[in-house]
Amino acid sequence: MITPLEEFKKIVFQRLEENQKSFDILFGLKHYGNCISIMRQELDQIIRLLFLLNSAKNVQKQLIESSINNHKWFVINKENKKDYITDEIISKYSESLKGWDKSIYEFGLAFGSLATTFNYGTKDPIKTMAENDRDKIYKYIIEYHDKDFPRDYNIKGASKNSP
Repeated sequence: MITPLEEFKKIVFQRLEENQKSFDILFGLKHYGNCISIMRQELDQIIRLLFLLNSAKNVQKQLIESSINNHKWFVINKENKKDYITDEIISKYSESLKGWDKSIYEFGLAFGSLATTFNYGTKDPIKTMAENDRDKIYKYIIEYHDKDFPRDYNIKGASKNSP
C-alpha cells in the first residue's frame, strides 16, 4: 500500500513532468505568455513545498492529506476548527526565507512583472522589464542553472544573436 507521503511525492512529480512537457511544446510554438504562467506555477509550487517542509510534523501530515484529497490546505487550530492556509500566509512566510529559498521567491517576484506584459509579438518583455528584475533573473540563472548564461538574454533564449 502506498503511503500518503509517497502519494504526495507522486502528485508533485507528475505535475512537474506535465508542466515540463507543456512548457517545451508552448515554447516551441512561441507561446511565451503561457510559458511564463507555467514557470510561475512551478515557482509557486516550490514555495508551497518549502512552507510544508518547514512546518511542524503534524502540520506537514495535514497539508499532505489535504493535497492528496484535493482539499484546500488547512490546519486544525486550538478550537478544533480549520484555519485555511491562504496566499497571504504563504506570502508572509516567503518574505522570511533566506539563501537559496529566498532566491526562489525573488525569482518568482521578478517573473511577476512578465505576467502583466501582453505584447510578446512585437516587444520582448525581458528587454522592457525593470533592470533590477532582469538582474535578479540573471543572477538566479547563473547561480543555480547556467554559469555561462549571457547577461544579454531575451524572451527567446540566451543567444545574443536572437532577434
